[in-house]
Amino acid sequence: RFWELKSRDKEEILAASRDLARANAALELQLRRYEDIRKENVRLREMLRYNPPPEYLTVVARVAVRDSSTWWQRIVIRKGRNDGIRPGAPVVFGNTVVGRVTAVHLTTSEIDLVTSPGFRCTAYLEGDDQNNIVLVNGVASNSLGTAKARVSVIPRDYFLPSGQPARVFTTGMGGVFPSRLILGYLDGGTYATQVGNFKESLLVPSRDLYNLQEVSVLVPLQQNPGEALMQGDQFQ
Repeated sequence: RFWELKSRDKEEILAASRDLARANAALELQLRRYEDIRKENVRLREMLRYNPPPEYLTVVARVAVRDSSTWWQRIVIRKGRNDGIRPGAPVVFGNTVVGRVTAVHLTTSEIDLVTSPGFRCTAYLEGDDQNNIVLVNGVASNSLGTAKARVSVIPRDYFLPSGQPARVFTTGMGGVFPSRLILGYLDGGTYATQVGNFKESLLVPSRDLYNLQEVSVLVPLQQNPGEALMQGDQFQ
């Protein structure tokens, strides 16, 4: 088609090229929009995969602020007292623990993540047939590094399952977190120290907590013991 195109006006060809570029840009934006919809669909399916116990009311909230420093790791969500959020409520994504509500305002709430030094929880270790209770607490870390938590009171006769990282589950004791939620995985390295007859290890969260866009707050229908101790924060 050389002579056919050669006979056309240059401005006509440039106009056709611009129209084609616009059409390609529009199609690319549409593909990106479809990809965003697909990712959101995957996130929502993962959130709905976990059926909370009937004694909890599920409130889905968007993450508004992420705050990471040496002394705490927390997020702020766009749901608060107006939406029924109460201090002490567990925060999850699917069947994974994200953290716990520490302060409730009118339209927002502050969440201490699993890796925050203020976080405390009892847990079971995968592969421990005796269901010994271990303690999980966040630790202060370098804000530029990967935040982790500490798992302590690990029995000396416990060994990591071969071929896979050991998951850490909530016990359901204390009336805060439902049982069998995933807190994370034991660090694959050796245990850090031995205190008395127990060992310690680090816990790696099972999700990238700072890339979450939505979370679910499990608001207990009845006041739990942890919430009673945090009532002073609800009017902040």
